[in-house]
Amino acid sequence: MGELSKLSAIVLAGGQSRRLGRDKALLLWQGRTLIEHIVAQLKELSDDVLVITGTERRYQELLDVPIFADEIKNIGPMGGLYTGLKRARYEHSLVVACDMPLFTKAITDLLESELDSSVWAIVPKVHGHRVPTLAIYHRGCLLTIEQLLAHGRTSLQALLDAVPVKIIPDERVREADPELRTFLNLNTLSDWEKLAHRAQ
Repeated sequence: MGELSKLSAIVLAGGQSRRLGRDKALLLWQGRTLIEHIVAQLKELSDDVLVITGTERRYQELLDVPIFADEIKNIGPMGGLYTGLKRARYEHSLVVACDMPLFTKAITDLLESELDSSVWAIVPKVHGHRVPTLAIYHRGCLLTIEQLLAHGRTSLQALLDAVPVKIIPDERVREADPELRTFLNLNTLSDWEKLAHRAQ
């Protein structure tokens, strides 16, 4: 990314953290909450950072960026993406899940380097799987999301099957992030402890 990219940044923070047993966005990470850490990183990349918090609007006391609850409730990350794309200032948005504290600028640079007017999503593929919660999306996805929801389809993978997409293969992802640190996420307290250790 450039000094300040013409790219919005959307943090998906609407998960229920059921396996963790507490709100993962409020875990302490390097002296502040995880959500504050993610937002601070993204503010270095974009002047339009938004946080989408699921069914209820949360974290107002912690953050100085726009915060929105899902416009369409109880459909998981698709609801967060839909809300974020509607509210974003720019045509393209970098989407980051709030439980990926080790995401690197090298990966976001890689995704942005592949921006292409012919595609609506730029998505890394790791271990044979597309990673839709660290990707770039075009606002044009909004209509497709509405069409998918009308047919009861709520997964981000279904969206990737329905729009023009560019997949960044595993080998290119590893060139930017050899240890794939970016793609380590927090689902359990054990995950958190391991990630905190790796960050040190």
